[in-house]
Amino acid sequence: MTIPRHVTLRPLIGLLFGFAVGAFGSVSAQDPPVPTNQRVMSAEAPFSWTIDDPQPIEGLLLPGGVAVGETVVAEMDPEASTNAPAPLASQPTYVADAPRPRILFQPAVPTWDPAAGTILKPTVHLADDPAAEILPTPAPSFSEQIPSAIPDTSDRIPITEDLQPDRVWVPAGASERFEAFRNRRRKPLANLFDNAVRAMRSQSGRDLGVGVERLPFALFEIDASQPSNNFRVRFESASDWEFADRVEYFWSRIGKKGPEFANPLTFEPSVDYQDIRLSFEVGGKKFSATTEIPLRFIDPTILSNTGGMGDMVLTTKTVMIDGDSLQLTQVLRNQLPTGSAKRGLGNGHVSMEPGFVARYKWSDRTLIHNELKLWFPIGGEPGFSGPVLRYGMGFANVLYDSDTFAILPTFEIVGWSILTGQKSVGAVNPQSIDGENIINLYPGVRFVSDRRRLFEVGISGGASVTERHWYRSVLRLDLRWTF
Repeated sequence: MTIPRHVTLRPLIGLLFGFAVGAFGSVSAQDPPVPTNQRVMSAEAPFSWTIDDPQPIEGLLLPGGVAVGETVVAEMDPEASTNAPAPLASQPTYVADAPRPRILFQPAVPTWDPAAGTILKPTVHLADDPAAEILPTPAPSFSEQIPSAIPDTSDRIPITEDLQPDRVWVPAGASERFEAFRNRRRKPLANLFDNAVRAMRSQSGRDLGVGVERLPFALFEIDASQPSNNFRVRFESASDWEFADRVEYFWSRIGKKGPEFANPLTFEPSVDYQDIRLSFEVGGKKFSATTEIPLRFIDPTILSNTGGMGDMVLTTKTVMIDGDSLQLTQVLRNQLPTGSAKRGLGNGHVSMEPGFVARYKWSDRTLIHNELKLWFPIGGEPGFSGPVLRYGMGFANVLYDSDTFAILPTFEIVGWSILTGQKSVGAVNPQSIDGENIINLYPGVRFVSDRRRLFEVGISGGASVTERHWYRSVLRLDLRWTF
């Protein structure tokens, strides 16, 4: 049997075949003639394939020793075993430079069909035989989904009686136009609210800023447990302070050290006042001292209005426990009688108010404050003045925080219990007090700015929620500089 010789294209394959030929025998020096049942394929000639034949892959050996991309000479041995591949003559013959057929495809266009109505009819045919079209045949299930044919007698589509026109195209009435106008007027405020909500939501992933730094000093009514260095100006306006000389907390006893009336049985039922309080605090991390000087203006119901300097207050803070989550500070507040008691600008005696204030860290952005104090007079009228227990709780949160600006909302609940004492009620003898309780609520908000110097603006309001009260309501405005 003659061994076919493959003319390789790559040097490595040729080298391997050279070793194989030298080892197993010699090959005839002259190539045998190519039989008629053999195929000759040239690598230089392009190939064209019919639609039914797969395109060969370069470098792949086909049955019978055919390799794509090279000239192949193969011959069949009539004495080959039955396990040999079928003769090449039975395989499809590929001729070089054969014309390649073209397939034309026409996109589907609407076509009328009497049986199925309007259908889409694409067209596929060979360029050599335009008459040979390949038409799609609708399936039975497809025909059922196509609506019935529209009669040719009319080119209009009937509208059922219950079909209503689109609401968009119906002209709006006067009330609807007014509602749309009102919604447009609300749009700027709604946009401002939406922007504020987005700004607050964006704070969850931010680093700690100036708001977290100033959170321990955010409250208004309850003292801060952390000593600091600051200067504060507070504007305070309170209304309807009842029983002004009660236990000599606000005034001295009427007719004694306090204001006098022509009629001894007369008393002052209600007093309004306005304060401008200047506070200066100096200290370190563990201790501070505060001096507060008030300018008071009173508006009584019966007496004439007056104003002047009130009672000065000295306060000291000493930190006793300073942990990561809890801070406990001892506070001592001393009130000096620098205001005129006869004019109603002070209570006419020295008073002290020792106590404790604590701060608990609920989270990096929320703090809980507590206080417990006892106020008692020194040098007041015996039996008339008396002690007052004070207690409260406050919450401060960082609503918005950045490196230079922050918003800190606050809420405080403060209560007083008058343990013992008396008050003037317009009778010969004063009325004794045995355990009057007062509770006030104080919502507020602080705005912190740290652009050139740390500056804060705070607004707070307060109202009594019990039958007995000091003042019925109060409003505060704070301006504070920290250094």
